[in-house]
Amino acid sequence: MSEAVLSARNICMDFSSVRVLHNIDVDFQKSKIYGVVGENGAGKSTLMRVLSGFLKPVEGDIFLEGKKVSLDPLKAKELGIILIPQELNLVESLRVYENVFLGNEIERGFLIDKRKMIEKTEQYIKKLGLNIDPASYVSKLSPAQKQMVEIMKAISKKVKILIMDEPTSSLTDEEISKLFEVALDMKKSGITVVFISHKLKEVKSISDELIILRDGRKVHQCETKELTEKQIAELMVGRDLGKMYPEKPAPSEQIALEVKNITTKDECVKNVSFKVFRGEILGFYGLVGSGRTELMEAIIGLRKHNGKISVFGKEVKIENPEEAKKLGIAYLPEDRKQSGIISIMEIFKNTTLMSLKKFSKILLNNHKEVEAFKKYQANFDIKARSPWQPVGTLSGGNQQKVVISRLVETGANILIFDEPTRGVDVNAKHQIYEIMSNMIRELKITFIVVSSELPEIIGLCNRVIVMRNGTVAATISGDEINEKNLIYYATGLKGG
Repeated sequence: MSEAVLSARNICMDFSSVRVLHNIDVDFQKSKIYGVVGENGAGKSTLMRVLSGFLKPVEGDIFLEGKKVSLDPLKAKELGIILIPQELNLVESLRVYENVFLGNEIERGFLIDKRKMIEKTEQYIKKLGLNIDPASYVSKLSPAQKQMVEIMKAISKKVKILIMDEPTSSLTDEEISKLFEVALDMKKSGITVVFISHKLKEVKSISDELIILRDGRKVHQCETKELTEKQIAELMVGRDLGKMYPEKPAPSEQIALEVKNITTKDECVKNVSFKVFRGEILGFYGLVGSGRTELMEAIIGLRKHNGKISVFGKEVKIENPEEAKKLGIAYLPEDRKQSGIISIMEIFKNTTLMSLKKFSKILLNNHKEVEAFKKYQANFDIKARSPWQPVGTLSGGNQQKVVISRLVETGANILIFDEPTRGVDVNAKHQIYEIMSNMIRELKITFIVVSSELPEIIGLCNRVIVMRNGTVAATISGDEINEKNLIYYATGLKGG
């Protein structure tokens, strides 16, 4: 084996006297792609922040090409170690080329050489096979394009080791494929690429080696091909997971929700009709822009539309989410941080946010609110030190369980989940699926699940509606719910 380009020995890290990394040894070889996996709180991001100079370990040493180094963020960048965080570090009000060379501007005499920076950016765009205008404002770009701007920033700094934290969390399948093409090209040019990800299928498909962390310890490092997805997941959680997905429920014949000829005013959704039965999980699959989220927003009154909606056989008019809630319909949005949680607010207040009348006469009764949260904390296994801690301090999976608690507390019997396990680790995913199954079994809750994750759609749903260009391309059930059919209908290779 060749000498590692980056190594760490005996890395320990403490936060507020609590040890979060325990004696970690790790090696990264040149021209390889590494997947770093583990549950939320396993220490993945913390370790990568140590390796990129953002955190100083309390113990241990870091070596670059065999030489011991002391890192801070600036020194790490100078040495070619670049971290692209999950929350991208771009200036939205600046243009693409300005972001690419921010802090690293090309100068001509005493002036910034704008033309040269644009030329260089165009070279990077061509090299990466992108379709981006270097003069575009970053605020106008898609999440995938912003990710590529971060990669161009890294290339401009002569990157040797590129660390990417959850780079695919908000990308479509097509955008993920493009990102992986870029990663493979970087590997061929001698760059080491490190992916932190929850998505085991992606990690299996792109990485040469796997590093598995659990509770701040490295529990395994091996060639990726040596392990199945199930084995990886079990090493992450430290136990046998059994079946990832519960048995699919048998829905009743009662129609819980019926939509007829829904067309949104902006025509993102065109003439869509469907039924969902009580106790059913109805999935919606499609590419970005297919109209899935826009359809859900129309149903709950966030988007103006024509057409008819009936709830348990009664035609209704829903003009806002409050009216939807009164009819027993609640919506879990796709962007948890933007629209789901209020991160600085206490956990128990996030739980009761949609049901405040239940907890007040003249003033809110905090004691009752806390008791309500504790019920869900026990039932949903929400890991939190205190009901009073800000919800933003929880892991992604626990935040999502808090949002689900909020919806259930309203008494809703039709729950619309948009990307319910985005940014959630494998164990929390399993728990969310079990929560859904239990709610169907005990409360006969009806679920509509919008998801871009094929295994989730296939494993959970009784039926799946595939959307394309704002219309229904197909409705499939039983053995027809498979990866081939879903992709075919979503892309237009099959269907009208």
